[in-house]
Amino acid sequence: MAPNASNPQQIPASETPSSSAGELSRTKSVATRLTEAELAEIEAAAFQAGKKVAEWLRDTALSAVRTPEEMPTDVVLLAEIIGIRNLMVNLFAQASNGPLTKEDIEKMRLYADSIKDQKAIENLAQRRLKSTSK
Repeated sequence: MAPNASNPQQIPASETPSSSAGELSRTKSVATRLTEAELAEIEAAAFQAGKKVAEWLRDTALSAVRTPEEMPTDVVLLAEIIGIRNLMVNLFAQASNGPLTKEDIEKMRLYADSIKDQKAIENLAQRRLKSTSK
């Protein structure tokens, strides 16, 4: 069965190609087109990782398909900070009007939790857009 988005094919670790001697040799290639800016980003990331571009691209692509889809740690941490920030701002704003009830605090917490992930993703996307346009 061919892999697809709804039913990805998992390759057992014992069958995955490796760069170690005596393992399966790599004979297939994938090509793509990039802008100058995209190529520069990839070259910088590969250099920072101490790898050749092809090796970095292969490792990054294989890592993406072999690891379960989850939110990256930087997004999770930023989301929590945004949630806390939102909660604190709302708590101080409401507290200036008088005492808060447990229900008020719970409503504010639920609201902060409901927006934090999306706000973190939007924040990081805006930062990436600004850094690539420079």
